[in-house]
Amino acid sequence: MSETPRRVLFSCTMNSIRSPMAAALLRRRYGEAMTADSCGVYEGYLDPFMVQVMEEWGVDLAGHEPKSFDDLDPASFDLVIALTEEAKERAQDFLKDSKTVLEFWDTPNPTDEMFGPRDLRVLAYQDCRNFLDRKIAARFGSKT
Repeated sequence: MSETPRRVLFSCTMNSIRSPMAAALLRRRYGEAMTADSCGVYEGYLDPFMVQVMEEWGVDLAGHEPKSFDDLDPASFDLVIALTEEAKERAQDFLKDSKTVLEFWDTPNPTDEMFGPRDLRVLAYQDCRNFLDRKIAARFGSKT
């Protein structure tokens, strides 16, 4: 993609952790220069660990309302970034009649640590947040 996209959609399997974090991180980093939204293959739930690790960076996602692809119009976005294989497959269908570009970022699932001690679960969410922030910085460059 030659031009920097201005309207980005992040998608994952559930709109509970990775995609809302990514959208919030993009908004935090670029402000009004870009818009970001998020969705899931399935409408998820508000994940309290996600809210906690985003609050550590001053981002309030306590009011996040999960949604699915069915709630959105593909024409509203210049770029869709799928964060899971399942989201990539659903995004391909979502974008089938659109010129919107699709990218895939294979993103670790912090819930893989959901049965460990609380501090390890929080660390997994922090690692996911940090991974997404680095990917966003690498993909979109410096704040415009």
